[in-house]
Formats: sequence, structure tokens, C-alpha cells
Amino acid sequence: MNEDKGTRYRRAERTLRAFEVTVATAILCAVAVSPLPETLRTIGDAAVGPAAGPVAAFAKDTGVAAAILAVSLALPALAASPLALRRQGRLARRYNLPAVTGRAYVGDSLRRGLLVVAGGALGWWVFARLATLMPWLAGLAFSASALVVAAIVMLLAPWLILLSPRVRPLRDEAVTGRLHALASRAQLRLAGLHEWVFGPHGDHANAALVGVIGPRRLLISDTLIAGCPLEEMDAVVAHELGHHAHGHTWQRVRRQATSLVIAVLAAQASAAGPARWLGGTAGLTDPASLPWMLLAAGAVWLVTRPWQLALSRAHEAEADAFALALTGRPDILERVLMRLGTRNLSSDDDSWLTRAFFLTHPPIPARIAAARRAAGPAPSAPS
Repeated sequence: MNEDKGTRYRRAERTLRAFEVTVATAILCAVAVSPLPETLRTIGDAAVGPAAGPVAAFAKDTGVAAAILAVSLALPALAASPLALRRQGRLARRYNLPAVTGRAYVGDSLRRGLLVVAGGALGWWVFARLATLMPWLAGLAFSASALVVAAIVMLLAPWLILLSPRVRPLRDEAVTGRLHALASRAQLRLAGLHEWVFGPHGDHANAALVGVIGPRRLLISDTLIAGCPLEEMDAVVAHELGHHAHGHTWQRVRRQATSLVIAVLAAQASAAGPARWLGGTAGLTDPASLPWMLLAAGAVWLVTRPWQLALSRAHEAEADAFALALTGRPDILERVLMRLGTRNLSSDDDSWLTRAFFLTHPPIPARIAAARRAAGPAPSAPS
């Protein structure tokens, strides 16, 4: 059987990704059942000694939690890094896709890791304090607090993105006027149009609409501006407008909030149960329970992923239909999709396993077929 280039690449890429998750999970399980978390907690307690005052207690608790969290994340990441480097580097270069160098991979991993460890240590401290006050309601109270913080960030996102050095005002008046008119036809008001400097970080052409209430800010990647005709840019932006017109942002927020609450409750149950029975920890307020909490939250992510991806594909199909209705040019959308499929080496693999765990969008052939159906039957040739 002859397979196209995209199918071969995607199969290899997904296989490597699955092995990465498997290896990382196995190492995290080994960390959880080992005496390492308890040893790190004991060393931290002995090194710092009794905390004098609330500030010192906060620094001690978060420091110990950060150390355990860093080890719990770093060891699985190191074990899986050869597979990740092969997927993002060697495999990408073999298929002439943008590849990640070893130095860039290490730098990005360290930056993300530091942010996760800092945020995770602070989050654990909040959870532990809540567990001290209300042990059985700590998960729900923590989830509510996290959702409030997330809501504030979402509301401020249209202004926070302006702080990024990769976002700058879009200077092309012709493009600006054209996209404002397109948004007006979709009955959406834009607070601003901005260029997203994407070129040095890859060659993906993209657009994004930021904001959930009131005016939105539209980000257009510099690669999209430089590499696509205006009518193709219209189709890409119309697709993003479709997500907001159909309320997909709010639906995604509700879906992710549900998953967050379930993950936190699962983490709480893991700390109260298996972490004590198998790991010998002190339960909810013991930072040595963190590896068990990570395993439980990861299990929820894995179980809910098919549901999340199914809704994501449905939203993408709705956004395609909206773009077709708004632009009235199925041929343009088909051209954009074909360009996207060629650029990203898309595959038409639509197996249940691929759909359950990998596909955020419908396969490109299915999206093109939908665009052709919208265009109607081709006119018959004269006899």
C-alpha cells in the first residue's frame, strides 16, 4: 500500500508523542512510590528548621513544595526528552518542517518548567491551607479560586497581550480597513488589529481573536500577511470570527472549567488515599503527595481528552461553515485548506484512536469536501 508523505509523518509523530507520554508517566509513577518525595521534604524541614512567623512559614512550605514538584516534573521530562527531540528535531527535518534545535528545546523547557513549578508551588500552598480549614471541601474551594483567577486573566487578556514584544499595531491601512469591514459583517466589533511577529518562531500562518466580553483584538501573524493573498486572509479571519460568533470561547471555558474541577477533586482524592496508603505521606497537607496528585490530574486529562477533542472538531466545522457563509467563497476556503494541508503535512487518517487522542480539527480532506458541498454541484459541460 502506498502512503502519502503526510500520513507517514503524522503516524511517526503521533507514535513518538504517545511514547513520550508513556515514558514520562512511568517515571512519575516511580517517583511517587519511591521515598524520594519524603526525603526531599525531610531535607527541606531539616535545612530550614522551624519557621518563625507567617512569612517564613510561607517561604518554607512553598520552597519544599517547589523542590518536590521540580523533581517530579524534571525526571519524567528528562526521560522523555530523547523522544521529544527526535520528534521535534530529526523527524521534522526529515520531512522539511520547521525543526527545534537542542538549545531551543532546553531553553523553552526550562522557561516553562520554572513557571509551572512556581505556579504549582503557590497553588499547592493555597490548597494545603484550604485543606487545613476544610479538608473535604478543599478541592471545590481551590477550583473556585482558580476559576476566579482564570476569569480575571481572560477579561484582561485583550490588554495583557499588548505587553508582548511579539505584538505590534498593524500598520497596513488597506488590510486594517478590509478586516474591520469583515468583522462588522459578522456583527463583531474590534478594539484593534495587531501584527503577531511569528516569523522567527516558525512559518505557521495564523490568526487569533482575543477577548470574551465586548470588543475583541484581532492578531494576524506576519507570516499570514506576507504569504497569503487578501481573499485567503479573509477566509482565515472569518473562521476565527466564526468561533466567537458561535460562542465557542464560552463553551470551551465551561468545558475546561469542568475538567479542572474534576482534575482537582481527583488530585485531592489521590492525596487523601493512594498517597497515604502506598506512598506513606501525611495526606492532603503533605507536599510529598504532589507526585500522586499529578498522576491523578493527568489521568483525568487522558480520560476527558476524547470528549474535549470531539467538541473541538465540531467547533472547527462550525467555524468553517461560518467562514463560507460570511465570505461566500468556497473556492477560497478550499485553497486555504489545501495550502494548510501541504504546509503542515496533514494526514487523512481518521481512525477512532486518532480522533480520540490527536485530532483537534477534522481531517483536511473532510473539511475540503464540506467546502465543495457548500459550493454546490459543478456546472455540467455543454454537450
